[in-house]
This record gives sequence, C-alpha cells and structure tokens, in this order.
Amino acid sequence: MDPRYYQLAVQIALLLFGILQLQFELSPVRIVAVVALAGLLQLLFTRRYHLPANLPSAANSALSILLLLRSNALGWLLLAVLIAIASKFLVTVRRRHLFNPSALGIVVVILIGDAAWVTPGQWGREIWLLLLTAGGGLILLIGPTRMATTLAFGAVYALSLFGYAAWLGDPWQIPLHQLQNGALLIFAFFMLSDPKTTPASLAGCLLYGTWVALLGWALQYLFFIPNAFLYALILASPLTLLINQYLPGRAFVWPGTRSHS
Repeated sequence: MDPRYYQLAVQIALLLFGILQLQFELSPVRIVAVVALAGLLQLLFTRRYHLPANLPSAANSALSILLLLRSNALGWLLLAVLIAIASKFLVTVRRRHLFNPSALGIVVVILIGDAAWVTPGQWGREIWLLLLTAGGGLILLIGPTRMATTLAFGAVYALSLFGYAAWLGDPWQIPLHQLQNGALLIFAFFMLSDPKTTPASLAGCLLYGTWVALLGWALQYLFFIPNAFLYALILASPLTLLINQYLPGRAFVWPGTRSHS
C-alpha cells in the first residue's frame, strides 16, 4: 500500500474531527479551494518538468496546511499552498526539494504578518492517543528505517523535556502534558516524517531527527519562540545535504514517481 493514501485518510479524518468536534472555522469552499489549488499547481509543474502528476503528494501538503495554519482570509492559505508546491520544483538541489513543502509554506506566511497563525493548542490533548496510534500505523507502512527521523525526534524531545523538568524541580506531569500536544504529534508523524526531505541513510535520519528536536526545544524553552518545531525543521533542512554527503544512502522514491515530484 502506498503510504500516502494512509496519510490522506488520517489527515481527512483529523480535518473532520477538527470541524465537527473542535469547531474549526473551515468551510467546505475553503477546503476545496486549497486542495484544488494544490492539485492544479502540481499538475502545471509536473507537466512543465515532464514528471508523473503525483497528486497524492500535493493533497498531503494541502491537508497539512489546513490542519495547522489558521487565518480569517482564504488568501493566506492559498499563498501557503502556492509556496509549498512551488518550492518542490523551484527550491531544489540535485533534483531534490530542499524544504518540507507544507512547513515552508506555513512558516513563510506566518512570518509575513499577523494575518495567519499556528496555534499549538488548537488540537487540545484529548486525541493524543489516537494520533499516536495513527502514527504507529504509518511506521508500519513506511518502515522504522524511513521513520527514524520521527522516532529520534520523539525520543530526544521527550528526554529534553524530562531533563529540563528535573533541572527545574518540576513534577513529571508537566513534560507528560507537553508531550500530549496534538499539533506536535501531527508535525512529528505527518510532516517531519516526509522521506523526500529527510536524509537517505538510517544514521543520517537519526542525526537529523535529534538535531531538529534539540533545536526545537532550544527555540521554545530558551528563546520562547512559539511554533518552534516548525522553525526548527526549516532551519535544519539544509543540513540534509551535508548529512547525505558524509552519510550517503539510497534516495527514497514514492511508488510510481521519480525525482522531486
């Protein structure tokens, strides 16, 4: 089974839960517009570069943006999608896109101004176990080797939180509560895990996930920057090139595709 379809199923379920249970203000028109633009841009770029359409990848990026990014104006969501899809074809090194598309789109838009934002607590903490289960299914489909970035990130980030709590003398309920963050789990399992923008080797993935975790923890708890895990991913992305040079491995290719599509 192509793991992208599993990702799509989980993302759609999360979107429905957010709308029906958490009262997210996402109208059907807004959802259709965002997904349709992602698909249209994907088709235009893949035709331009003579590549397979790979529409599931575009849908994954669009849904990731819908799950995390909030704005009162549709235009900001569309801009995030435009940046995300375009970056896969225009910001590349050795025919491989450098940044996680949806993360880049979200970060650029929230840096432009206050019209769009990410609220880490928007998903609450009630669905963390369901998200953990869904993430476990993705590990089974892609394999622990390709999901090593997420596994390393989770382990190191958790150790950082518990270590910091011990240093401060805080009870362990505090880091446990911090780990039960829906937005963090969505990021770890459905954004950070993108095998097209992570190192090619197992050792490289472990190193990369460790660095994203440490950088994200530092940005959030030492510099008090909100949405630190998104910034950490973007800042760490160029490191993939260096890791692949010294810890080479077999490049990942989605079924039925080739190159950076």
